[in-house]
Amino acid sequence: MHTLSTTNRELAIGSKLGEIIQNSTERAKFAEHPEATLSELGLATDVKIYADTADKVHLVIPAKIDEARVAAGDETYFEELGRLALASCHYEEMPD
Repeated sequence: MHTLSTTNRELAIGSKLGEIIQNSTERAKFAEHPEATLSELGLATDVKIYADTADKVHLVIPAKIDEARVAAGDETYFEELGRLALASCHYEEMPD
């Protein structure tokens, strides 16, 4: 069994993005102009950032799925996909 471990770089990236997401001003700046922060973290800067709002939620659709698990109706796999798709949703105000 292969065990995944988190590197110091990944921890630094997660920490920085966590700080940004929790601060509404920094989050808005990052969503509008992510290049500086991404470059500082050593990440690609040619990405588009989608920020959720009270009126719009962006779902992350995986590039690859396990077709056999989908065909088998694997409920656990569907739950995993749902958690992945909604894991980054963050609300300052909950929608009605």
